[in-house]
Amino acid sequence: MKKRNLPLIFGGFIILILAVVVLFPRWFTSDNPYVMEGVRATIQKNVGLSLQGAPFAPSKENLLGTDQLGRDILSLIIYGTRLTLELGFFIVLGRFLVAIPLGIAAGFGNNLCKSIISFFSLIFSAIPALIISLFVLNISFFKSLDKNQSILAFVVVLTIVGFGKLAELIRERVQGILSKSFIDGEKAIGKSNLAIAMKNVLPHLSAEIMVLVFMEMALALSMIMELGYFGIYVGNLRVFQDTNVPINISFEPEWASMLSTSLPYITKFPWMVISPALTFFISIFGFNLFGEGLREKLQGKNSKVGMRNISKKIYKPVAAFMAAILIVGIFNFGVNTYKTGKAKKQLSSIMDWEFKDQVVIGSEEAEYTANNLKNSLQEIGLSPVGEEYISKYDIDKLKVIDSYSFKVDSDSFVLGKDFSVISNKDFSIEGKVYKDEALDLFTIKDFSIFDGKLLVLDEDVYSRETIADFSNIIKEKSKALGVIDVISKNEKLTNSITGEESKDNVIYLTKDSGEKLKHDSNVSISIKTKTLEGSGKNVLAMIPGSNKNLSEQVIMISMGYNYLASDKESSAKKISMMLEIAKRLYDNKENQGRSIMFAFWDGNLTEEYSGVKKYVAKPAQSLGFANINVDLTNMDVKGDTLTFDEAQVPVTKYSSWGFNHQFQLNLKEKGFNINQYVNKKKVAEIVKNPNSQQVMYYVGAVPTISMLGSEENNTNKNLIEKKFVDVLVSSISKTNY
Repeated sequence: MKKRNLPLIFGGFIILILAVVVLFPRWFTSDNPYVMEGVRATIQKNVGLSLQGAPFAPSKENLLGTDQLGRDILSLIIYGTRLTLELGFFIVLGRFLVAIPLGIAAGFGNNLCKSIISFFSLIFSAIPALIISLFVLNISFFKSLDKNQSILAFVVVLTIVGFGKLAELIRERVQGILSKSFIDGEKAIGKSNLAIAMKNVLPHLSAEIMVLVFMEMALALSMIMELGYFGIYVGNLRVFQDTNVPINISFEPEWASMLSTSLPYITKFPWMVISPALTFFISIFGFNLFGEGLREKLQGKNSKVGMRNISKKIYKPVAAFMAAILIVGIFNFGVNTYKTGKAKKQLSSIMDWEFKDQVVIGSEEAEYTANNLKNSLQEIGLSPVGEEYISKYDIDKLKVIDSYSFKVDSDSFVLGKDFSVISNKDFSIEGKVYKDEALDLFTIKDFSIFDGKLLVLDEDVYSRETIADFSNIIKEKSKALGVIDVISKNEKLTNSITGEESKDNVIYLTKDSGEKLKHDSNVSISIKTKTLEGSGKNVLAMIPGSNKNLSEQVIMISMGYNYLASDKESSAKKISMMLEIAKRLYDNKENQGRSIMFAFWDGNLTEEYSGVKKYVAKPAQSLGFANINVDLTNMDVKGDTLTFDEAQVPVTKYSSWGFNHQFQLNLKEKGFNINQYVNKKKVAEIVKNPNSQQVMYYVGAVPTISMLGSEENNTNKNLIEKKFVDVLVSSISKTNY
């Protein structure tokens, strides 16, 4: 009876399982390895509400438990298989790329190659390779590298410390082959050393090399595990301050980092150490078994090592193994290609509707846009928030500017881009500009100097409240035409829609437009309004989270969908970006631990009937579960510069602050410029009367990242359009705080 090669069978089975895990991680876990869960609340009899902090013990929700950050250990192991084996493979590849040519050349008698091999063999026989690796890779420069750079550093260092013995072994095998009589015959017919090496030596070495590949893979994984034990591993490292000492945590799933960071918890939470250690053991055991099985198959009794023997003895098992991996890889590629093609097709179809020239609350254009947003989100596959996608709220009669004309000398200003007014009445003004930068409002005695003129005041000198109050004063004490308020550079123009009779006589200009005004410039303004009726319509949809323990928590992405004609292009691009974000996150919904909510607010051009204010007052989804709100309403889609308002993401809300911090780092890594907006108003004033960009945080208590317009940087005009969606989707998917 023929004896079965059990090492080859069992080793091949383990390697095949590892290959399937690398290609199909979602077959083995639905949890996202990046999702953190710091605190878990449960209801217990006779106790009531019980709060437990991470790490959590093995349970139905987490079969292998969680780590100290609340990340699921099974998902970390499954997704860490690719990175760990990839590292091991490149180390083995590096060693063979160096050892094979050196070993063959040394075997043919090349003295330089002999010396190199002897030197490295001697060095790493006297000083263990682990010690050298620890010394080099523990240098702060190497520990601060990102994932890809860290992999390269590991490969180079572990190749250098490990190729010597491998090259020495190959040299000995080559010398043994060259001592055979058939080599003398090859030399006799005039073959060169290179031809002999390629046609005679390599074929006879192939069986030995095939065995050594799997043995070296086991050695590489052992070295990776040992380095992990001493706190050296690949990945993006972050330092967390524990109560006693700072600890390093890798945000990337990788076995050695899991082993390293779990060692301090071995006595209290042993599952954190056992899981990665056992995974290393099984993998190393599998590669060793397969290597030994190959050695037995190729070099057993009565075996003649050579290419012909290889094809006869292991053709079937090796062919079956390689075919299985190839089929799995092709299937995986085909599925992903199909999904990608389908996603692109669906994305183009869900955006197959026309953007109106102007969309304001209560208009037919707003109803048209809300219905199309609803249909698009529904077609993507998102669920409604509450019972319906569209949440309606009552509005009174609103006044909106129907037509206008604003000229200063030869310049024409555009509503919403250059200027705005708050008025529900038609009016017409003609006169001259009064502009005096040395003017002191508090010492004026003769107000007649403003008669028949528009006074220009700058918010960099006076507050908006002071300018508004002074506009009422000069209206009473002079025949002035009104006041022009030149807003600060990073401020947004006020909204031009109102329901109540406005007492504000101010015309608001942007900083750039204000600089065009000169003293005694001729100015003419004509405004005609119309009345709007109907209801406000917020459009809300959600991707339910896949993690049972986290799905009640919500990440919000929001924007106002109202816009004036001057802002049509920018708003259309932002709406398209929002829908693309929704589509891509939905396609990756299995990896979204927390739920993700998309909100398109109506009424963002008016504070009185702002959709976000109405929602905060009566939310369909409890705001207490919202972790972060990314507000794109005022984001500028041009250029490569983004301005962040961080006042609403305090460090005390650490998970939200951490997401904001990492998001900005990811943007910078892709070439974005980041500006920080500083609000001049005191917090007490904001809390008393928050506007629509502040109400989500100061009333709803939801940390909010506000993306604001900024000065356009011409370094890369299209970077935001090209890369912003990629960075935001990646940041949410990978961290999903």
